[in-house]
Amino acid sequence: MGIMNKMRDRMGIILIILVLAFVVTIVIDWGAGGVGTFMGGRDHVGVVNGEKIKINEFYEIYNGVLEQYRQAGMELDAQNSEMALQQAWETAVDQVLWNQEIKRLGVHITDAELFHYLENNPPEFLKNQEVFLTDGEFDRQKYLNVLYNPQGNEWLEIELYLRQNVLPYQKLNDMIISSVIVDEQEIRNAYIDQYVTYEAEYVAVPLHRIPDSLAVYREEDLQAFYQKHKETRYKQEERRNFRYVYWMKVPSARDSAAVLNDLEDFAQRHREGEDFDQLAQIFSDTQDAGSSGDLGWLTREDMRSQYRTAVSKGKKDDVLEPLMIGDEYHLIKIKDIRKSGDKEEYRLSVLIRRLDPVNTYDFYASEAEAFLLDAESYGFSRALQDAGAPLDTVQGGFTREFPYFNRLGYFPALAKWAFRSKAGNISPVFENENAYVVAELYSVEPESYLPYESIRPSLVRAVVAEKKAGISEEAVIKLQDDLVHGAITAEEAPAKYAYAEYKKINFTLSNPPYPFAAAPSFPDVVRNLPPSGISAAFRAGQYGSAFIRQLSKSEIDPEEYQIRVPVVRDALMQEKQQMAYQKWIEHLREKSDIKDYRSEFGLN
Repeated sequence: MGIMNKMRDRMGIILIILVLAFVVTIVIDWGAGGVGTFMGGRDHVGVVNGEKIKINEFYEIYNGVLEQYRQAGMELDAQNSEMALQQAWETAVDQVLWNQEIKRLGVHITDAELFHYLENNPPEFLKNQEVFLTDGEFDRQKYLNVLYNPQGNEWLEIELYLRQNVLPYQKLNDMIISSVIVDEQEIRNAYIDQYVTYEAEYVAVPLHRIPDSLAVYREEDLQAFYQKHKETRYKQEERRNFRYVYWMKVPSARDSAAVLNDLEDFAQRHREGEDFDQLAQIFSDTQDAGSSGDLGWLTREDMRSQYRTAVSKGKKDDVLEPLMIGDEYHLIKIKDIRKSGDKEEYRLSVLIRRLDPVNTYDFYASEAEAFLLDAESYGFSRALQDAGAPLDTVQGGFTREFPYFNRLGYFPALAKWAFRSKAGNISPVFENENAYVVAELYSVEPESYLPYESIRPSLVRAVVAEKKAGISEEAVIKLQDDLVHGAITAEEAPAKYAYAEYKKINFTLSNPPYPFAAAPSFPDVVRNLPPSGISAAFRAGQYGSAFIRQLSKSEIDPEEYQIRVPVVRDALMQEKQQMAYQKWIEHLREKSDIKDYRSEFGLN
């Protein structure tokens, strides 16, 4: 029996995990990059060109994304969980699109391609197998000996996995990016942007320097601005208004009392002879070993700021009153005090206990469920009369994409419910990191436009800003013309026009100076300037208009250029390959028939 057969019993689960991981990886690393109730008998969350995305397949992908988040150390709060749901949807759609393109293009893996891959790219799950290790490290020669000398069908499952789930995707990816090239001029331009330093002077007329009194407007101007931007700025989407009863997740007095009782027990045990350091090491609720137990010698400046006042009032061998820091109580013993130069040093030992409000939270959850039963039985208003919880109201101001509520924080489940429901509906109990909530949707306001009179002050500000931008542009054009014809120097511009600004600047194009970082045209303006050349007037974002004059430009060092070329080339190639992939997948999505049924499962 071949040596590979030792792994066969575990290979099935290994390959299942790898298939999921690989699909998520190609979508996230090569390009892109994100529960509810089963309804209506549907078994799929979406359809891509007639091919279903089954709900169980979607959850497999979603759980895989969540696991990636966990491994990256990301907290799975409401916001990150929502991001994971969206990422899972995009991954699921893109997986189907990839598979459909592989079939359409007839991507086929030959035996030679498969063997070449195995020979030159040993799969990671094999490199960790004991049979291929020498002194704990992957031994390539051992691997090749087994590859070159098969003793049966021990490679069959691995070949099948690579042929179906890895190599077709890699081959298609290679086809997508095969047209990407980076020529020498692109490399040179990128090098110049990063490493060539410019010295220049500029003249600008900043909008903030122009008095509002110069921006004269009429009522017709406001009306025209309103009509011009009515669809883009002043259209009010459908508004959902609801009221809700809430139980904030804050520890109760009972939680604090329980922790303080524990700390008193530990202090008593120490008074009866138990070692404080050992108690701290055994009973501290902290993952950071350096924050509890014996902290060593500390000056007042070295210790946590919350410790300083209490410690400075204590004496050697004192066990201080517990300090509350965040959601933790700190019990501090001053083991010793000494002088070090002109400073006192303290030897501290600390026992940390974290508040555990789980019982309180369970109580809040039970209260919310009881309120919901009353609301469903007797109506929301009647249930309110007996509720021992506060009420608040939300009148629009949120969307599915921005599910943020002032008191409750980020709460996507609540926003989704509001947009799925009809007036009069009562929600289930919802929970996020901050609260438990039961809501009633009391009205739905249809799509409308903000009334002219209600936004007139903002219209005035917008029109004044627009007119000041025109004043700035006219002034800069005049000053630039005066400079070109020798009537003034750039430095004299502020004397010529009271609202002008003159400055000298040093910069690279990859790190443009204020106020030009927000001006998309600035790099091209600089690139097109000859030595000592003066640019035309250009708009510097919301700052105002300006023109620039090049004073000097550093030379390219040929030796340094040759050293940096490989790094610049690789960065450009990676950037262009990613762009090629993005354009390819975006084109696929645009021309595909994608149906999204996530809302039926509470997923959107």
